[in-house]
Amino acid sequence: MIWKTEEILIIVKVYPTPSNKYGETVCTAGITKNSKWIRLYPIPYRDLPKAKQYDKFQWIRAKVTPSNEKLRRPESYKIDISSIELLEKIPSKSGWSEREKYFLPTISKSMEELETKKERNKTSLGAFKPNLIDDFIIEEDSGEWNENQQKVLLQKSLFNQSKTTLQKVPYKFRYLFHCDDVDCDGYDMQIFDWETAQSYWRFKNIYKSEVLTKLKLREKWLNYFFKKRESYFVVGTDSRWNKFMVLTIVSPKRKTDQLSLFQ
Repeated sequence: MIWKTEEILIIVKVYPTPSNKYGETVCTAGITKNSKWIRLYPIPYRDLPKAKQYDKFQWIRAKVTPSNEKLRRPESYKIDISSIELLEKIPSKSGWSEREKYFLPTISKSMEELETKKERNKTSLGAFKPNLIDDFIIEEDSGEWNENQQKVLLQKSLFNQSKTTLQKVPYKFRYLFHCDDVDCDGYDMQIFDWETAQSYWRFKNIYKSEVLTKLKLREKWLNYFFKKRESYFVVGTDSRWNKFMVLTIVSPKRKTDQLSLFQ
């Protein structure tokens, strides 16, 4: 096993998931200094010491080695948790040009282009700007982890009693959208971003009402990101079915008064 040291700009933090094999984990993805996507999994993020807990758009330095997963996704790497060093953050107010220097070279034209790359060379991470957002769906889901997942969380809590219990969001969040491609028939993709879940818990705490909470979620994840911002989807394939899903949204300010994606 050959390890190498990489500096990685963190772009993706997926909501934690209890795993029989790895415990409570967070799928993380970012961009290397030479603008290559890299997936880091598994990472027990909430169990990391504060000095190793990274933020979105923060550089980290760590030792990584290609993953031995069954799918052999080229962007997947194991990470030496003990080697993580937190480096500088790129702020949003003055740092979008710096963020874009690394992010924009990774952009694909469409989801269709990424599907073609997957067929040709197993590409499993990428980003693009959707052409038309049709809807943001909030679908009811179980508010409880399954029996195996509950056992994993119980076991972890016995070793770290200071950590809060991981709550399960009682909804699934999905985007319906079209790409700027003549072959696009439209997509229906679930989003797994940690920020989506955080928005739900934060709004629920503020507004109390479930109806109002969902209304505020739609207002942010539909109207704000795709009417007021110039947003991109970052997508990646899952480790089981090898199908793309939305991992996060990157949303710089609009540079021009362009037409809304809804028009």
